[in-house]
Amino acid sequence: MNYQKMELGKKMDDAFQYVAYNLRETGHNTKPVLFHSFKVAYQLYKYNYSEEVVISAILHDLIEDTNVKKEDIANKFGDVIANIVSAVSFDPNIKDEVERTRVMFRKCLDCGASAVIVKCSDLLDNIDYVMFVEDKEKRNLLLSKYKLFLTMSRSMIGNTKIYMDLLNKVEMY
Repeated sequence: MNYQKMELGKKMDDAFQYVAYNLRETGHNTKPVLFHSFKVAYQLYKYNYSEEVVISAILHDLIEDTNVKKEDIANKFGDVIANIVSAVSFDPNIKDEVERTRVMFRKCLDCGASAVIVKCSDLLDNIDYVMFVEDKEKRNLLLSKYKLFLTMSRSMIGNTKIYMDLLNKVEMY
């Protein structure tokens, strides 16, 4: 381990404590969000992504799953991280699930490769749950979202390991 990794580890601890506190105070997702956040961030940490990408991955579900706002994240972690977290978050005002997903993917692309990488890692962790969806129509809808992401993001991150990992998983299903 080098000094930079140790310092990043300290910042990751701070981010995880922030997520845990906010999930406990205002969290409304019944899924294991903290564990999911750890897995998404650790994948990017292992692949040596930047501090902003790894910290954003830890925080990526806060806007959707707690009362935390983009401004709160910006005040604690800076504008770059807040912009990435906002980009990977759904707009709850869009009711159509496919459109909501497409708009969020577009926000990721507009934000840049860092947001697309965080979303890719998020999807990579979530895809393992697809096999538990018994309703075939719902499972196919979920897989179509993954395929949409892969198509939309190919030109930006198609040459990365994380993209190929997700592509391989989608092809398995």
